Amino acid sequence: MTVDQNTLRRRGLGLRAHDPARSYGGYTLYTPIAGPGEVRLVDIEGNTVHTWNSPHPPGRHSRLLPNGNLFYQGKDTTGPSLFPIWDVYHGGILQEIAPDGTVVREVRHPFHHHDASVLANGNLVVLTVEPLDPADAARIQGGIPGTEAPGGVIFGDVVYELTWSGEVVWRWAAIEHLDPAQVPLNPHFAREHWPMANTVNELADGGIVVGFRSASTTVAVNRPDGSVRWRIGPDVLAQQHYPHELPGGTVLVFDNGTYRDTTSVPYSRVLELDPYSGEVVWAYEDNPPQNFYSPYMSSAQRLPGGNTFVAEGSFGRLFEVTPDGDVVWEFVVPEFGAFGEGVGLESSRGAQNAVFRAYRYAAEEIPWLPRP
Repeated sequence: MTVDQNTLRRRGLGLRAHDPARSYGGYTLYTPIAGPGEVRLVDIEGNTVHTWNSPHPPGRHSRLLPNGNLFYQGKDTTGPSLFPIWDVYHGGILQEIAPDGTVVREVRHPFHHHDASVLANGNLVVLTVEPLDPADAARIQGGIPGTEAPGGVIFGDVVYELTWSGEVVWRWAAIEHLDPAQVPLNPHFAREHWPMANTVNELADGGIVVGFRSASTTVAVNRPDGSVRWRIGPDVLAQQHYPHELPGGTVLVFDNGTYRDTTSVPYSRVLELDPYSGEVVWAYEDNPPQNFYSPYMSSAQRLPGGNTFVAEGSFGRLFEVTPDGDVVWEFVVPEFGAFGEGVGLESSRGAQNAVFRAYRYAAEEIPWLPRP
């Protein structure tokens, strides 16, 4: 018998576990990161109930809007190539797509990367980069020496609020509000991109949360003046993804943990934090902890009733845990794709089923879904 040489496929795909009595239920949306532009919605039994197929490969992920349409972040393959891994994590195309695949509206930005969200006012908040001037680039600390972008350039993160017509109505640049001496790059990351944001979303009061992976730092920004109201740093976080506010004011975050200073064993965990003190309010990790680990990407979402839905993104493992940490649902993404040889880092090689994020929705949040 021929043995499948892909480790993840060999371990088993699709629905792996389900405890109906304790699972929240609902529908799961995921976007295979190395796929051609396919987005899948599966039911709690792991059956596909809807698929979107975009002509654009994913610029990380997609999610459902309150009206049931898809907010899709696609990759503009005709855009500029700033440095090798830019070709992996840039996007450039932001679309609202109806269930039948019709593009309702679209805006593009050539320097969009990783994440964008639709704000309460209907505009978009978008992660982008701009080249730092040489004097500011000289202030950037940490990172691997000599790994700047071509020409010695360092690109800095900038958050834009965009209208759907492409007008910039608000701008926040990390270099203007963060001291590089207090937000150094982890020594394992390249210096081409500082502080390398991977998350942007809105607080209940209109502020903005921005998460920076390469500096293991998350901040909340006051929209009127751009000031930082709180910051959680590498004393708590390690290359985290998807920090976002919960209704009570705490912050839920996927803490990847590749270069955590307090341990020699890398493992991931999900943390609920008091953003002002950094105190851990709730945490999930596996036992032994190294059984749960995603070196990059990933997300966590608090569900009604208290369970937490987790995407262990690097390995396409989606699962749901109770407040006590019991796994009550598990699904492994069965769709595999490849970025192509020579693109980005070694982690981009080979067939993989990775997802940047995944989301769980109740049936009533999907108004077009046929009811039994």
